[in-house]
Amino acid sequence: MTPSNTSVLSRIPSLRSLLFFNAAGRHLNLVRAADELRLTQSALSRQIKALEEHLGVRLFERGPRGLRFTEEGELLYDFTSRAFLLMDQGVSKLAATAGRHTLVVSVARSFAQRVLASRLGGFVSANPEVDLRIDVHRYYADLESSGADISIRLGKGDWHDYHSVRITDDVLIPVCAPGVASRLAEQGRIPETTILLRNRERDYVGSWAAQQPEMPFHIDRLPSIDFNDSATVISTLESGTGITVTRSSLVADALEEGTLVRPFAGEVKDGLNYYAVQSARSTKNAVVKRFMQWLDATFGGDFSAPAKQTAAP
Repeated sequence: MTPSNTSVLSRIPSLRSLLFFNAAGRHLNLVRAADELRLTQSALSRQIKALEEHLGVRLFERGPRGLRFTEEGELLYDFTSRAFLLMDQGVSKLAATAGRHTLVVSVARSFAQRVLASRLGGFVSANPEVDLRIDVHRYYADLESSGADISIRLGKGDWHDYHSVRITDDVLIPVCAPGVASRLAEQGRIPETTILLRNRERDYVGSWAAQQPEMPFHIDRLPSIDFNDSATVISTLESGTGITVTRSSLVADALEEGTLVRPFAGEVKDGLNYYAVQSARSTKNAVVKRFMQWLDATFGGDFSAPAKQTAAP
């Protein structure tokens, strides 16, 4: 072993502690994670604390409703999830059962939670011999190094070295809960106490506002909550808090079900859509081709939000 390898290994925590951390991060609840690992909650808590001390950073904020990632914790969770996925793939290939196929799909987190997850049962039911593994990431995976066969990502479709299928036909639209829309309509204006929810990593509110000939509210005058994830923004909206501007595909189901509405008119195309991108090594993989065809048939390249909206100021 070279000195450089020795140095690297001295910095890496034990695999066991990273496995415990990953389980806690997956559940964001120590009780459920401890049950999965067959540990006591206190034992798991000690393991997490020891890992935090080893790394010199806090990985979770602990509150009455469970755990929340710190920025460092979210980064480590992303890395450990990828690492365990790669190890799992390696073990699976060695112990593969004849006739079964593993398909790994890397998906942008918000799209996975708000759009894809509820539809995957259709593919699995039609293809029971396929072990489908969904690798959810905040940022899209490198297809050549991540082990993913397909990456569902947001972009302009300009991945010229890869075959891709456009899934959505997105516009940016304002949305809120029905109760919030009703209050806005009653008041005939957007009061400056209305909370504006924003995704700080993608300024959909700013992009939308820049193309509005007449704004129904002043962005800078509203109190705001910034998130780093659109799925969390949308979940917060559904709880009855605030308004936002987001991608139509991410709220299509919520608008159809009535948990969210469009409080006023105005939609903007920002040139971005969700695409399924196929890795170069899987071009002849029949299972990958089948999943790409299923995506195309399910979404048709024009998946978006219904046009109906609620009258408001």
